[in-house]
Amino acid sequence: MKKRLRIFGNILIILIIFIVSTLNYRELRSKHIQSFENYLGNVTSYFDQALSRILLNSIDGTDETKLISQAEIIEQINSEESGDFQKLLEQTIDETMEVFNVLASDLRITVMDETGKVLADSIFPVKELNNHRARPEVWKVISGAKNYSNVRYSDTESAERLYFSARSDHNNMIVRAAVLMDTLIDAKVTITLYALIIGGVSLVIFNLILSLIFKKQDQHQIDLVQALTKIDAGDLTARMEEDRHASVDNRKFVENFNLTISNFEQTFKEMQEGRIWLNAIVNSLMEPLVVVNQELQVVFANKYAKTLFNRNIDPEETPYPFVLLTHDAKLDELCQRVFDSGKTTREEFRLQVTGSYNAFQVMVSPVDVNYVVVLFNDMSYEYEARQLRSSFVANVTHELKTPLTSIRGFVETLRNRNNTTPEQANNFLDIIDVEAVRLERLINDILRLSDIERLSNDSELEDFDLVELVDECLVQLDDQASEKQINLIPSDEPTFLPVKANRDRIKQVLLNLLDNAIKYHRIHGNVWIDMERQGKFVTIKVKDDGYGFDEQSARRVFERFYRVDKSRSRMLGGTGLGLSIVKHIALLYDGEASVKSTPNVGSTFKVILKI
Repeated sequence: MKKRLRIFGNILIILIIFIVSTLNYRELRSKHIQSFENYLGNVTSYFDQALSRILLNSIDGTDETKLISQAEIIEQINSEESGDFQKLLEQTIDETMEVFNVLASDLRITVMDETGKVLADSIFPVKELNNHRARPEVWKVISGAKNYSNVRYSDTESAERLYFSARSDHNNMIVRAAVLMDTLIDAKVTITLYALIIGGVSLVIFNLILSLIFKKQDQHQIDLVQALTKIDAGDLTARMEEDRHASVDNRKFVENFNLTISNFEQTFKEMQEGRIWLNAIVNSLMEPLVVVNQELQVVFANKYAKTLFNRNIDPEETPYPFVLLTHDAKLDELCQRVFDSGKTTREEFRLQVTGSYNAFQVMVSPVDVNYVVVLFNDMSYEYEARQLRSSFVANVTHELKTPLTSIRGFVETLRNRNNTTPEQANNFLDIIDVEAVRLERLINDILRLSDIERLSNDSELEDFDLVELVDECLVQLDDQASEKQINLIPSDEPTFLPVKANRDRIKQVLLNLLDNAIKYHRIHGNVWIDMERQGKFVTIKVKDDGYGFDEQSARRVFERFYRVDKSRSRMLGGTGLGLSIVKHIALLYDGEASVKSTPNVGSTFKVILKI
């Protein structure tokens, strides 16, 4: 590319210099010829006038003598061999040469008769000159032109001349004047010399500029090769040097190249970080994950798989048969089927793990033709969740069915008014109202619990004083506590405890804990409530000296619909969801709910909230 550009540029410069020089020479030649044509026209005109004057001066005597002499002169003119006439012509040529040689020393004048025969010449003897009839400038005048000019090479002088021929007023003679074109030759040499100088200088400058440009491009290519070499060696910090003196295209290329490598470096770092992160994620998975090759050997196992299957050997260093991990040859068959089909397959297995058999859903997925990924999804928790859901549905159905059955029974009784007294009817309506309120309370608790469970973060947070909220709850439950002669005793400290949370949610926790402590308490009892802050967390304790319950009930008391004393709970109007709501609100605020209880001594409920 560089060589072609250099050759093309040099040729173009030479061609331009040649064309410009040629045009200049032609313009100069045209002006020069036009100038000399005017000059030679003046020469021929002056010659004709001088000849007339010399002829008149050559006549002496009287008028008769002048008439006789002029006739004789005319006769002599008609005689081509007349020596006197030739002398007159030569005298006229000399006079004309003397006048015009000042402007052109190489002037030549030739006089011919109407047939082209040379009568006189300023340079050559007449005898040495042949007939000039065939000369273009002579022939045109013979043919009738008044004058004619022509530039041609003279065989007689072996030189190029400009010839100008004109017809004389004397006996149809032809006068021709000529000058050498030496000045044009000199001008041509000068123009050529200048063209060579300018062309040489232009070529030198062009090649110098081209060399500088190519030098920058070569440096640009060297920088590029060095940068690519470093990148190929793994050094992604390599960049091309930016030269503010370089061309716009080169600067743009360097900028784009460096930007591309920077983006690539960032992407590579992200991939490396992603790989580290992926390894961390895979190893932190709470599900066993292994990679098996075509020889049905384990080549990778995450941390949980090694722990669960009690295999501490690193398969990346020492692969081992898959069956040694699972103790089930059917899994080898499943992997082989996936290798053959290339499709992901799922099946359920009961596999031996540390100390027991667990149910797993095993998913085998092909990575490529050489490896498959085996993911063990422990189904034990799912089975437990299914059981919990079934229990929840059964409990909800039972809890809804009980008040509905009572309501329908009393409605049927009221329809048959024959055996029902007004007092009985009012009593039945009171029972229906109680069951409807219980049903409404149950539905509200279910909806409230569902609303809490679907949230990952609580909304409508506000700043408030927790001590003030506790006092508000105590006031609200004071009548209920007074009926059972129970003392509600708040702690003296703190007197002010600012928190930020959903006020209604925290109030729900306090009301549920205090309501439970009052409902399931003996008459003449005490309920203490205490609060304290530890860093970002607030601990709420509700303690009573009531009936208490055993350790087994303590583990399940926060489950939905679990009741320590079912008959007494329903009689008191409990839904079995109050403590479950407390637990889920605590989880919503990154906390926990717990209880310590001793039968016939009392219980202490503790709720920790990040508020």
